[in-house]
Amino acid sequence: MEIDALEKLKDKMKILGFTDSEIKAYLTLVSYGGLSALELSERTGIPITKIYSVLKKLREKRWVITSNTRPTIFYPSPPIEAWSYAKKRLLSEIDIIEDLFVKDLQSIYNATRSGAEVVLSTLYMVYGYESIVNSIIDLLEKRCGRYVMIALPFREIIEDGRFVEKIKWLSASYEIKFLTSKDLKDTILDQFKGSNLKIRIRDKLFGGGIICNEVMFIVKNKNLYVGLRSDMEFFVNLARIYFEYLWKDGEILMLA
Repeated sequence: MEIDALEKLKDKMKILGFTDSEIKAYLTLVSYGGLSALELSERTGIPITKIYSVLKKLREKRWVITSNTRPTIFYPSPPIEAWSYAKKRLLSEIDIIEDLFVKDLQSIYNATRSGAEVVLSTLYMVYGYESIVNSIIDLLEKRCGRYVMIALPFREIIEDGRFVEKIKWLSASYEIKFLTSKDLKDTILDQFKGSNLKIRIRDKLFGGGIICNEVMFIVKNKNLYVGLRSDMEFFVNLARIYFEYLWKDGEILMLA
């Protein structure tokens, strides 16, 4: 396969939610046929300690099938079948988001058309690094149940002592899922070593957020941090669904 065509194929697979390692493993199996985990590790350069988790995710997505032999041989699902599985999964996720989107936004639309008041007072903006961190701490202290979902690609916040202390304290009694970008792997391990967190990484995150009983979306434009915070059910549920979508394909870094 030509290099340009291969790169285009990789880009399209990333759109479907595949990681670089998953793409490399599947394309290698397509090229060579059935391989053992050790053989696949040697051909792809993926460490043997990681190859099994990569293959597990590909099996869950039904892009890989296995033999009943010892050692286990891994085969690529035929591309037509693999795409069929991926398409069904994407359509299912779209249906879930569509139902939530239409249900909540349509109710607001109907209310405005009927002359009723729509209260948006619990939706507000937060500007600047200090204000963002203070708002995160406030949200974690006052607006969390028994779970916390965090997606942060921002080194400054992950290294902020106030944030680190609060997360470590919460991890003793809360279930915390923490998603970050691959380039911050060492940073997050250094900051939260020994903490009771579930941590996964992805190649890239375009913005971040904190999800409890409220949600706070965070973006960074040049050097300015901007946050959108709300306890509106629509935004909280939408954030949870999107987080879980990103989470399930993240590479496991640390288990609680």
